[in-house]
Amino acid sequence: MKLIYSLSPSVAPSQREELTRLVSESLSGATVSLDEAGARLVVLVADTVGAGAVFNALHLRLLSFGIELKELYREMPAATVSAGGPDPVLAGYGTQKQRRTVPLSTFLVSLIAAVLSFSIISFVMGSGCALLISGGDTLGTTGEEEAEDYAGKIALIDEIFKQYSLYDADGQLLLDEMLKAYAVATGDDYAAYYTEEEFAALLEENSGNAVGVGVTVTESTDPVGILIIDVLPDSPAMAAGVLPGDVVISLGSGEQTVFVSEKGFEASLELLRGEAGTKAEFTVVRDGEEHFFSVTRTAIKTVSASGRVSETDPAVGIVRITQFDLSTPVQFKAAMDELISKNCTKFVIDVRNNPGGDLRSVKAVLSFFLNEGALVVSTFGKDGKETSSEYVEAVTYEDEGADCSVSKEDIGRYRQYPLAVLMNGYSASAAELFASTLRDYELATLVGETSFGKGIIQSVFDLSVMGYSGGFKLTVGYYTPPSGENYHDKGIAPHVEVALTGEAAEKNFYLLTEAEDNQLQAALQALKP
Repeated sequence: MKLIYSLSPSVAPSQREELTRLVSESLSGATVSLDEAGARLVVLVADTVGAGAVFNALHLRLLSFGIELKELYREMPAATVSAGGPDPVLAGYGTQKQRRTVPLSTFLVSLIAAVLSFSIISFVMGSGCALLISGGDTLGTTGEEEAEDYAGKIALIDEIFKQYSLYDADGQLLLDEMLKAYAVATGDDYAAYYTEEEFAALLEENSGNAVGVGVTVTESTDPVGILIIDVLPDSPAMAAGVLPGDVVISLGSGEQTVFVSEKGFEASLELLRGEAGTKAEFTVVRDGEEHFFSVTRTAIKTVSASGRVSETDPAVGIVRITQFDLSTPVQFKAAMDELISKNCTKFVIDVRNNPGGDLRSVKAVLSFFLNEGALVVSTFGKDGKETSSEYVEAVTYEDEGADCSVSKEDIGRYRQYPLAVLMNGYSASAAELFASTLRDYELATLVGETSFGKGIIQSVFDLSVMGYSGGFKLTVGYYTPPSGENYHDKGIAPHVEVALTGEAAEKNFYLLTEAEDNQLQAALQALKP
């Protein structure tokens, strides 16, 4: 694969040899060259290497030279784009908002996925690229001249404990907890450190396979806790009687009870994950009363896209997308084709309560409606400069993202059908990108309520690339749909605004009949001539 990047500013002649050497070391097995002006960087890497991983490796290295880069050209093998690791994920975003949505179909620590909870998550994986991070003795990105020598201070405290403490300490546990505290102390609401087991669970969650009780959650501030916004059909949580709207206020039981208000949102989520066959114990508040649940975790295969023929109008197919995981495009295509075979000629795509997911997934689903070469999303760094853009194209993934592959025949497959997209205040990130992109190309009428408003980017780094276990997630920028307008903290306003009213507003959302669901009725009305 051949990649060409522009460099800004151009590399000075005195720096070119050193920069070329360091970049070559960052990209194992790659061939690297600069043009005579020092303004273009040409990289030749194996076809199996992910272009996203190459960009992240180069971006980190060139920042040390004060140089920004932008991809200009990508020459891929014929009809195939292979990725050595997961590409960006649209999952949980949010730095200022108090509520944060996490796709916990399994009550696991996640994404969104994305990742993927709902950011664009660029996975920097071991795909032939090695990240070289310059070392330092001070913490943080600003004020380093005033910071203490953290490595020395940690070593000193560690030695004091070894020599004088009455108790022996678990070194790995100390390190894990310290890195988790580091993520919290950065002020980045979605920064997180994952142990090796947690990181594996995160990847499994994004694949559509996981272990848990089967819920999707967000943060609650009144009461302080974990708000359950979705309960998966046929899940252990649904069987136990857990309902959307329940707020988890504590975890565990008896003397082991831990309150979310004291433990914190992210840390509390970690306490809910576990192995198949184990119990997840938690107490929720519902209508002012407390209810205790002990739910057995089990393996769950997420059904993220499903369809049915409207009871009101048999010409309308209704497809619900609960999240954009790696299996969504295949499930969505199957649902659409089945409905078309049943003579449906118009469609409502329901992304209410959809917290986001994987960028490859939402891009693939959008490809069914867009033309080849259409812009899907642009991403920007902290300085406001564009870092990358994604366009509709035929693409083949050979890794766990195979279900997100797009053929030439898939592009524009359903473009001719009238669409209404149904959304609400819990439609976030990738769901918002889906709705806004169809809006921008005037392919759908948006119905419902203003969306959540998460449009910032996170990257998840697989630390095994650098010889360590686990992974780390942090916010690195923001993204925009084709219109170029970032909707973070603002959300996307629908064309037809309608909230659930009357008995529908009081009833379990997932138990609403079509007749009771006035938002769905509004979407059906929007499809009429």
